[in-house]
Amino acid sequence: MLLRNVGSIVLLQYATHALGVITSTPEALNPQLTNTIDDKGGPILYYNGSGDVPPYNETSPIPAPFTPLKPTKQTEDFFFNEILAILNNNASSNCTKCMSSTRIMHEAAISQPVSVITDLLIRACNLTHFHVYAATCTAEFSGIGGTGPYWAQLYAKMNGSTGDYQAWCYYNFDTCSVPPTVEIDESLYFSPKPPQASIVPKPSGETINVLHLSDWHLDPRYDIGSEANCSQYLCCRPYSTNNKLHTGVSNASVPASRFGYLYCDSPPDLALSSFTSMPQFFNISDISFAIFTGDIVSHDNDDQLSRAYVEYEENVTYAVFKAKMGNVPIYPTLGNHDSLPEAYNTPNNISPKTAGQSNIFSWNYDLLSSLWQKDGWITASEANYASLHYGAYAHTTAQGLRIISINTDFWYVSNIFNYFNFTNPDQSGILGFLISELEACEAKGQRAWIIGHVLSGYDGSQGLPNPTALFYSIVRRFSPATIAGVFFGHTHEDQIQIFYDFNSTSMNGTLRNTNAIDHNKPLTMGFIGPSITPLTGNNAGYQLYQVDSKTFEIMGIKTYFANVSESLTWTSPVWKFEYDARSTYNVNGTWPKTSPLNATFWNDVTYSMLSNQSIVETYNFLETKSSIVTKNCSTKACGAQKVCYIRSGSGGQGSACPYKNGPF
Repeated sequence: MLLRNVGSIVLLQYATHALGVITSTPEALNPQLTNTIDDKGGPILYYNGSGDVPPYNETSPIPAPFTPLKPTKQTEDFFFNEILAILNNNASSNCTKCMSSTRIMHEAAISQPVSVITDLLIRACNLTHFHVYAATCTAEFSGIGGTGPYWAQLYAKMNGSTGDYQAWCYYNFDTCSVPPTVEIDESLYFSPKPPQASIVPKPSGETINVLHLSDWHLDPRYDIGSEANCSQYLCCRPYSTNNKLHTGVSNASVPASRFGYLYCDSPPDLALSSFTSMPQFFNISDISFAIFTGDIVSHDNDDQLSRAYVEYEENVTYAVFKAKMGNVPIYPTLGNHDSLPEAYNTPNNISPKTAGQSNIFSWNYDLLSSLWQKDGWITASEANYASLHYGAYAHTTAQGLRIISINTDFWYVSNIFNYFNFTNPDQSGILGFLISELEACEAKGQRAWIIGHVLSGYDGSQGLPNPTALFYSIVRRFSPATIAGVFFGHTHEDQIQIFYDFNSTSMNGTLRNTNAIDHNKPLTMGFIGPSITPLTGNNAGYQLYQVDSKTFEIMGIKTYFANVSESLTWTSPVWKFEYDARSTYNVNGTWPKTSPLNATFWNDVTYSMLSNQSIVETYNFLETKSSIVTKNCSTKACGAQKVCYIRSGSGGQGSACPYKNGPF
């Protein structure tokens, strides 16, 4: 997940507790720079950038320019003065200023070399102080590996007639109003829904076990004993300091335990312990398969990332997964942190054929698909498709389930390449691939799971409205007969998302208003898996599903967690059983034991939440994997917001939820 600008969170109670146990629990602050948890089998994982971890200052290749011209300072000054004049016009709204400045950048990008665009970005950034994910504006946009060349490609492609400028200014600078969601002409994408598409196959009465892992976020630069309660981003690094307390690596207010901290990414020992903990709860050999819903790389700022670092993380992570899970197949999907720059993915049609290059992120798709094939999880033909189509693939498991993995960066708000041709809901073609796979499944009577990383809905801040509107239409069209479940990660929380049928007012001629849904007609479920990383104040966790062996509906969910707030007292990470979903949420005991935890079950839970605040508070606490810093949700307003988010399966629906910024 993109989680930046967290800032300092001073937990005085926790800090006092932690400092009080340092001398009695030295193992948590053991400065050894390799993992101590089950280091036999699989690669050695390192701390503090030691071993073969690429350094912070590693450089990366940049994309070829669209306009290979020679820069001139006079031309650059001309464009900058145009932007300056727009910004100084007090008669214009902030939205108008942003959109007009974006148009100037578009004109510059189609006529000037990349270096001019990069310099303009640096000057505009220094002038307006808009937020960047690096130490300085120069570090963000300039130099090998800087994001300036990518922004230049975006600006060259943008067009005001497709809503690009307004969307760019709303989602990136919060200066314009939210762009409207396009209505979907479903006839352009798939045939009308036949009656049999609404029939769910009968359960078999037998189950298989499926493991759901998400948001690994291994931090090989994690520095044991450094300041974990820091003022910067990312904490638990050798440079971390707390500016208010004047502390750092030599006098940390909360020293970083080698086993993890609530506001840091996964150190090696915590990450590895997620696997070594499993035998105390279940036999790994009894797992039929696992899904991994993305995010491997740590949450470094842009000027600390490189292609070498991303490649290192991806290689070592899948080597660990294979070593620890053995013959259990794992079906992964690509997360927003599994690319460079973070979240950036381009559609294959962005570059003109005369540019002489394939997709600028092909290096990553080639690497990931080859690792998945090498580990025996997907076939050669599936890997070849994934290498050419953004890491997407479809694979039939030994049990007969079709798993369809899609790259959800093509609806993620932080992928800058989603802001040209903005009104096209499938610029990349990834949803067309999903449709073709589901049509084939429907024709054969085969059940399917869709796996992705960034959830399609919830609060409207993750999935863009137009592609998630089409995705919602697709899910509705092929549910509940074909789609048995949808699985995401990204939020680092344990959450659910319900997909409903549309209501009777949703059609306007041939166009579908995908925000018009009927909460009395639940169709299928989205399950958002908890993260291994504790970052943002959550504990570490994973889930084991009990799945019907024929229908592939979820029959049960058991969640396991490590209470990272206790990490300074550990001699090794302690994992525990957290809760059973059926017994926790079947509050009235009326849901039959033989019935799946389907959309009807969870929709009933949402109605119970609206009338019973204790259920809201239970859900709120379990979202964070029982974290000691879980925010209070004791009001009806907070409960209504939770329910609205659960019921929102697209960006447009989530944006309409009430109380988005309300105090709870």
